[in-house]
Amino acid sequence: RPMWQTPIQSLALALLERALGKYVKGLDADSLQVALLSGQVVLRNLELKREALFELGLPVNIEAGFIGRVEITLPAWTRLGSEPVRVVVSQLQLVATPIDPAQWDEADRDNWRWARKQAKIETLSA
Repeated sequence: RPMWQTPIQSLALALLERALGKYVKGLDADSLQVALLSGQVVLRNLELKREALFELGLPVNIEAGFIGRVEITLPAWTRLGSEPVRVVVSQLQLVATPIDPAQWDEADRDNWRWARKQAKIETLSA
């Protein structure tokens, strides 16, 4: 782990944690590469959280999930709201099993319900 971060890395990590933190583990300076002038942000070696697919309503549990690389390309700052942000995910490895709600404890059920509610709220507010 690096002993220091640039201000841009700190800002990028905070924004990425807000956007991706509910899906992946391992967002830190070691996984992040930022090239401000080119608008490139690259994340490497991220682990998917067990509940990453809950809000999609998919009846699967992630037993193991890894993303080798996420590359985000941002438009120039002056066109940030009018041009798309490009996100490319590569080297995705996923092992998922069917969910058996009968085997869940109360915390699992609460996580499932909470994720589904958040997804509905985000859909309504979009």
